[in-house]
Amino acid sequence: MSIITAGLLISFSGIVVVCLGLFDVLPDAGKTLNYVFIGLGWVFILIGIVVRIIGMKLEKKHTR
Repeated sequence: MSIITAGLLISFSGIVVVCLGLFDVLPDAGKTLNYVFIGLGWVFILIGIVVRIIGMKLEKKHTR
């Protein structure tokens, strides 16, 4: 698996976690726990974006 694909999967998992927090999928979760899920999801999304950018830079360097 390439680094770009790994970053895409990390971002996608972050989007899923944000959706879990926004749509109140977890029945016993309070408002605070929903905010924690949304924040954690955004952290995963940002990490995935950084991993994809690093992967694209490495791939560009290898093709030269």
